[in-house]
Amino acid sequence: MFTKTLFATLALSLVSAAQEEPAVISEKSPESKGDLQEMSKDAPKELTVKASPFKIETKISGILVPTKTQPLFLSPKRWKNFVIETAPQHGAEIKKGEPIIVFETESIDKILVEQKDSIKEKELNFAIANRELTELQQKNTLSLASSKRRLEHAEADLAYHETTGLPANKEELANRLQQTEDFLTYQKEELVQLLKMYEEDDITEETEEIILTRQKARVRDAKNNVKEQKRENALSLEVRFPRELISLQSTVEKARIDYATAKLNLERKFELKKLEVAKLERALTEATTALEETEADRSLLEVIAEFDGHVFYGEFIDGQWKKGKAPEFLKTGGKVPTETTFLTLVDNSSPLALHALLESEKVKEMQSALTNGEENTPKIEISPYPNLAGKHLVALEAKPAEPFQFPAQKDEAELVFYQVEEAISIPNSVVKTREDGTSYVMLKLSEGDSEEREVQLGKNNGDLVEILSGLEEGQVILP
Repeated sequence: MFTKTLFATLALSLVSAAQEEPAVISEKSPESKGDLQEMSKDAPKELTVKASPFKIETKISGILVPTKTQPLFLSPKRWKNFVIETAPQHGAEIKKGEPIIVFETESIDKILVEQKDSIKEKELNFAIANRELTELQQKNTLSLASSKRRLEHAEADLAYHETTGLPANKEELANRLQQTEDFLTYQKEELVQLLKMYEEDDITEETEEIILTRQKARVRDAKNNVKEQKRENALSLEVRFPRELISLQSTVEKARIDYATAKLNLERKFELKKLEVAKLERALTEATTALEETEADRSLLEVIAEFDGHVFYGEFIDGQWKKGKAPEFLKTGGKVPTETTFLTLVDNSSPLALHALLESEKVKEMQSALTNGEENTPKIEISPYPNLAGKHLVALEAKPAEPFQFPAQKDEAELVFYQVEEAISIPNSVVKTREDGTSYVMLKLSEGDSEEREVQLGKNNGDLVEILSGLEEGQVILP
């Protein structure tokens, strides 16, 4: 039970089991109402000043909200299928270290095994592709160098052919023709000499004829060799040498094309391989992230009580206990929604705070009372902004529940912001204000006359105002 004494009295009483109804601030206390009713009857008449208790107070009703809880809220990265195997009953007692709720885990465990196998496969593919990338870079270097050498060799062969080889070949042809022509000349001269010699000596006719026949044959052959060499020279100069030059020039051009293509395509193939490796690396990273997130989601399925407590379906929020649809799905085979609190474990020893939802006007009155109150006024937290229903959440300081009270029960508190045991207080209706802002009342004198009596005002509870000076007990105030 909430308790406060003197300037901060919180009189709490158990009303009934909690219902999801907004709390309201009460009217003035019954004691104050009685005084006001009595004074209102006397208001048209004379009022005798007397000292009596004066206080500024209000009552609020709301629900008891625990301050030490373990809310169950699932915010997974990937896994969305939270199927219940065993669910606790509402109000069930749970010991520290025990599971609050048991989820089915076979499906997610199977997914984890598949994800781990997939990561191993991706790691191997990435390693192979990465090695192939290194190998391709090395082979590209060798291939480009080889292509460049072929071009250089072809260019060197062409340059040698044009500057040395072709002139040498032409010179060789000319020399061969000259040799065949010289040989013909020699054979002709030898035939002439033989004819002269045979005319002068006594060689037999038969021998002479044989030698001359042979020499004539040599002359004939030499003539044929000259003709053949001339034809050979013409063929080489007109056909073979031009063709060889064209072939060498084509080889150079082809080598240039091959080298240019190699420089472009080898680099492109390397870039394609780099993209392939990068893609495999991204896939491996994504798979690793997926595994980490799934493992994190798997840990959400192990819900262990952090302390001894009792289970509540739903959550305590905005001054209310909201069960939502928890009773519908909290059963074997039910699916727990994500991003919402569906269970709340309340510590058995949790202090309870009274939460109430108040209209803005009542909140203004309370804020004014807090401002005018004294140092030991109740500690209250008021939300600066209203909720969607236009009400402010007001929370009283948490206190141990003595005697024991259950969270979510309705309760009420009497808040005393200011209290004086003996004070002169009068209705606001009899106080008048001058143009200069000073306050006064019409006081009845002993002779029956009346006069204005200036008074110094103190605290105001809305109906009565405390008089600090200007009046004494026994004096009579006229309406």
